[in-house]
Amino acid sequence: MRNTTRAVIAIAATAIAVTGCGVRQPSAESASPTRTEVVVHTGPGGGSDLFARQVVKVLQQDNLIRSNWPVRNVTEGSSIGAMSYLAGKRGRDDVIAAITPTWVVTPLTLKSSAVSIDNLTPIAALLVEPQMMAVRADSPYQSAADFVTAAAQQPDRFVQVGGSITATDSLTGKALQARTGGKWSFLSFPDSGQRIASLLRGDAQMMIGASGDFAEHVRAGQLRVVAAIGEHRVPTFPAVTTLAEQGLDAAGLPEEFRGFVGPPDMPPAAVAYYRDLLAKLVTSPGMADYTKQNGAVPQLLTGDQFSQFLTAQKASLTTLVQQLKLVPQ
Repeated sequence: MRNTTRAVIAIAATAIAVTGCGVRQPSAESASPTRTEVVVHTGPGGGSDLFARQVVKVLQQDNLIRSNWPVRNVTEGSSIGAMSYLAGKRGRDDVIAAITPTWVVTPLTLKSSAVSIDNLTPIAALLVEPQMMAVRADSPYQSAADFVTAAAQQPDRFVQVGGSITATDSLTGKALQARTGGKWSFLSFPDSGQRIASLLRGDAQMMIGASGDFAEHVRAGQLRVVAAIGEHRVPTFPAVTTLAEQGLDAAGLPEEFRGFVGPPDMPPAAVAYYRDLLAKLVTSPGMADYTKQNGAVPQLLTGDQFSQFLTAQKASLTTLVQQLKLVPQ
């Protein structure tokens, strides 16, 4: 009998070791059974799509994950569709989303939205992408001040090309028009390649985007960067002056941040796993190369810091939306 009891105990112990009692451990890429899905609100080639795929690539190259994480493009409604999809995954630990300020702004412009950033689980902010203004290399405008002055003198003659109407580039353009008396149209394309092509063709006269959008074309002599949108010059274009240095009001303009959120009620162990993983990502060699090439600034925020950051962003962007009279539709 004693030998039989020992055998039963041994079998039970083996079963527990193999199954782990059904509990996933967050320390060894086990926040999901086989893979994590990454949701983005842009189509293939859009900013968030490219960023998410680069994140997955770096995680793999730097041996931070072993499996492939598929990217799901949910493009409806300028982030509303992606938010709704993520909200429908309540309590899941195998799906996260790459966010930008669009996820904060879009619900503010709608009369009634069933979802908002408040419904989701903050995981981590990773970086900020300083925004630049660019024109064709043969443009007569040497600065942003030149461009907005011309746009005030010749209203509706000019076109800005960009992403969605609630994206950072669109909001920045609208704010500059309101503050300077300039007036121009907005032409929307889902990915940066189409925007650059439109600018080079002359369909548009100005574009606002990250320095990485422009670097190759500046080197090729096709584009000229005429302003840094934020408070500081950008290392990739150190000679380019800021809006403030050009005498333009840059206070309160939106900041293009990138981070990740999870679905509502994401298990705490999964949140801890992703936060730890993304913290390692920010200091990885692959991400250092990415930020250098794209002029991005690492800005890791997790836990309460990220929650407070999103709250502050919502307050600031709400003020901007109200000032621009982007009334709910």
